[in-house]
Amino acid sequence: MARIFEHLVVCGIGPEIRTLDGSKGFHGFGTYYMPSLLDQYPPPNHTLYPPPPPQLPTCVLPAGVLFYSSGYDSNDASTIPRSYPIVLTEGDGTKIYVSCIAFRDPVSEDIAEAYCIPANSFADKCICLVSRSPSFRLLRNTLEELFTLCFSPGGSSKPLWDVIASLVSTVPLPTPGKDRVLFAIDNCLLSVEAPPKDGLPHVDISFQPLVQCLDVDNLIKFFTACCLRGEFCSDQTNIQF
Repeated sequence: MARIFEHLVVCGIGPEIRTLDGSKGFHGFGTYYMPSLLDQYPPPNHTLYPPPPPQLPTCVLPAGVLFYSSGYDSNDASTIPRSYPIVLTEGDGTKIYVSCIAFRDPVSEDIAEAYCIPANSFADKCICLVSRSPSFRLLRNTLEELFTLCFSPGGSSKPLWDVIASLVSTVPLPTPGKDRVLFAIDNCLLSVEAPPKDGLPHVDISFQPLVQCLDVDNLIKFFTACCLRGEFCSDQTNIQF
């Protein structure tokens, strides 16, 4: 049975620190460093799903990783965790949908000592949920609940990796046009459903910002261009635009 979540992935600064131009070692707080895949569930030797794309760390942290002398500060907007989606396209045209939360995380003492990084430093880190379903709102809500559990003073009622394992392994992909799927993350109940196959493509995002940014003429042109994408049938002839 297909599942809606394929992987939970953690990206950030790896054990081998390199700048974006390939120079090894720590070169200060103003330098951007190459992100790495730090952890994932299911683990790499699992056969439940194909492995996440190798370019995922660069895609979720496209500017690279920065080091900081301080972490989260409620009075500094630049330190607030950022939530955003990305969409990857594989060689065969298959789409991979990723929800991300980037935040500042303390640098481990081992890495700080090995590379002479000042004590109590922080670095960019990103946790991601990977799916084949364009359920953007669900992916974001789920990831935010997991993020809250990670940093909640009370923690979770279950070990965090057990929560993640249950999420990835048991939540089924909803059948189009059928009943919604309900699942829980600790004390939070979430749901997901898919529209019928003969309906419009399933994209659960708001188009309000787009409508607000375009005038009527450009909005009609955009809608027309979207309608012309893909395969259309006229009588018995397939036409590819």
